[in-house]
Amino acid sequence: MSEGVLREDDYRNLAESLPQLAWIAEADGAIVWYNQRWYDYTGTTLDAMQGWGWRAVHHPDHLDRVEARFRRAFATGEPWEDTFPLKGADGVFRWFLSRAQPWRDASGRIVRWYGTNTDITRRRATEERLRHAQDRFRALVDSAAAIIWSADANGELSIGQWRWTAYTGQSDEECQGWGWVEAVHPDDRAKAADAWSRAVEARTPFEIEYRMRRRDGAWRHMEVRAAPVIAEDGAVREWVGMHVDITARKEAEAEIDRARHAAEAANRAKSQFIANMSHELRTPLSAVIGYSEMLAEELEDLGQAELLPDLRKIESSARHLLGLINDVLDISKIEAGRMTVAAEDFAVKEMIGDVVAATESLVGKKRNRLVLDIPDGIGAMRQDQGKVRQCLVNLLGNAAKFTEGGTITLSARRDEEEGAEWLTFAVTDTGIGLTAEQCGRLFERFAQADESTTRQFGGTGLGLAITRAFCRRMGGDIAVTSTYGEGATFTIRLPAVLTAQDDEPTPEEVRALDEAKAEAARHDVVLLVDDDPAARDLLSRFLEREGFRVRTASDGKAGLALARALKPRAILLDIEMPRMDGWSVLHAIRSDADLAATPVIMTSVVAEQGLGRALGATDYLVKPIDWDHLKGLMERYRPADSPGTVLLVDDDADARERLRRSLSRDGWTVREAENGAVGLQRLDEGRPSLILLDLMMPVMDGFAFLTRLRARPDGTDVPVVVLTAKDITPAEKERLGRDTERVIVKGSVSLNEIGRLLRNMYADRVNDAVPASLQGLIDELAARTGPEGG
Repeated sequence: MSEGVLREDDYRNLAESLPQLAWIAEADGAIVWYNQRWYDYTGTTLDAMQGWGWRAVHHPDHLDRVEARFRRAFATGEPWEDTFPLKGADGVFRWFLSRAQPWRDASGRIVRWYGTNTDITRRRATEERLRHAQDRFRALVDSAAAIIWSADANGELSIGQWRWTAYTGQSDEECQGWGWVEAVHPDDRAKAADAWSRAVEARTPFEIEYRMRRRDGAWRHMEVRAAPVIAEDGAVREWVGMHVDITARKEAEAEIDRARHAAEAANRAKSQFIANMSHELRTPLSAVIGYSEMLAEELEDLGQAELLPDLRKIESSARHLLGLINDVLDISKIEAGRMTVAAEDFAVKEMIGDVVAATESLVGKKRNRLVLDIPDGIGAMRQDQGKVRQCLVNLLGNAAKFTEGGTITLSARRDEEEGAEWLTFAVTDTGIGLTAEQCGRLFERFAQADESTTRQFGGTGLGLAITRAFCRRMGGDIAVTSTYGEGATFTIRLPAVLTAQDDEPTPEEVRALDEAKAEAARHDVVLLVDDDPAARDLLSRFLEREGFRVRTASDGKAGLALARALKPRAILLDIEMPRMDGWSVLHAIRSDADLAATPVIMTSVVAEQGLGRALGATDYLVKPIDWDHLKGLMERYRPADSPGTVLLVDDDADARERLRRSLSRDGWTVREAENGAVGLQRLDEGRPSLILLDLMMPVMDGFAFLTRLRARPDGTDVPVVVLTAKDITPAEKERLGRDTERVIVKGSVSLNEIGRLLRNMYADRVNDAVPASLQGLIDELAARTGPEGG
């Protein structure tokens, strides 16, 4: 036999080598042969299995079904196929796929059946797990609140998105492809379609929020997310996504936003109420303090000095009440987050001298002795001098209150930490001391050591809370150590230089400063400082059209640096800016000898219409008036060769009387007006040397008066000192500060000092004419603001 001819045993060998269980049956279905793998698996013999003996290894739960189908196939001659479990020699059932084909003779009669049983247990288990996973996923989709959907690789919605159709009311045909866009709100469709196209093109996860129409016609806010399903070859097989209804969250956010606006409005109302109350309280206090000082002078002139102690008590009580009002205002600003700091250079030793002078009477009141421990080389600070001074005054006042016949020591030290210089101030007393529990709550608002302390020593418990807030705002802190019954030491630690986190100039700022140095010598530049690009562009174009050369800065810090480098002809300054606001820039400009005379036009708009036009004040005072301060201020405006004339505009008749008597005694001619309208009439009678102006008046307030005054040809350069009892907000300082010489608080200085300060102000005053072209700009801005301000 040649190699190409099959031998008879080749077929048997092939059958025995098959991985399946093989068998041969007669035409009637009786099995006459099994391969060895059948016997190996079942552990049986041919005698047991031939004919219909195979039923013995079938699972009883499936036997009847399998046998019925087996007989039907043999009866009809159709190919056989079924799946069922067979018991192995180990007694364990495994699943098999059984297939058989009939073999027919030339006449078509079935002679034999040839079949195999293939073990599919592992495949069946895999299919079972996959089916369970599909069932779980389907249940998850059915139970999820979200709308689950899928799209093909091109991003087109697939057919059969029943959750989508159930929610939107669209049919399968309507939502297929890009039809889903029709369910999106018209205002959001372009955004949604564009974002989806970009995600599909980039094959990146998709996230967006938009409004979608529910089947009842209601528009609902949706949070939409989708991700691509990546195939093994790296291609996108499909997209799976979901829509989550977030309408309730959006409504809650809107409610929170409304509540926030309401809270902000309430806070503004509270702040306004406190400001108004400060005016109402300071006005009578200024009368008490003013009349006390006036009576004291007259009693001295009459030789009745024995009455002076009683008057001093009245004055002292009024000033104490004024201090309490100021404490409440400070706490209000701290709570509202409106407390600001203004850095200035000052000598530490001189500042401490002022503190000692201010607290000398308090220290001596209980027979205490003040000891200073200040080294000669203590140097200078660049900090908020007013707040540093107030912190030390508060600590010395506390020490004096709780110490009797003892020693109070004020020390100061300078040291270096991590490359920065720090100042440490310590106030040590030999008073009653504090327990550890009392120290723990000492810096809380309205808190004192205990109730007995309040009863015995008085006080509101605000001083230390304010002191700590001030210290932290200036970049430092305050601490206390104490031994009960032996005294306490309060320690303030502050950086020598008040710095911001963004002090380092950006590369753009460095380049701008370099360019500015080249332009500074020309002195023909207008500097525009505004963080709003649109405002910068608008004002720049307007100024350039008017013939000005314009340089711009996008925040206060960069603007101040450019101002110092450029020495501009004028500065247009916004208020609300990052890094450094307009008021801080204005303060720095007025404190800089090279920039102090530069005209500054505030371009920010605030809600107070009168403030928006109050650009002409040359001074600013806050009631209760510091009389000695006002007196010195007035001297600045007294003509050297003739008696000066003061126009006094104030609705408080008592305040006018006190000022008139004090100023007349000092040689001034005083004309009076009870409101702004009458004040303008008095101007027609003659041009005064100086105007003292109250802000809060009936008929015409001080702001409206200033606007009308500066619009008159004879009123453009009349010095104006503003008097007010209201608490001055940063916005008000921003509006009035550019032309203000001094801030005088009514009741905080003596009458004698007022004349001296005014004389000094007049002697130092230099009148600089505003260039005609710049005046034209001011008029243009005023016209744009409108007749009522803005």
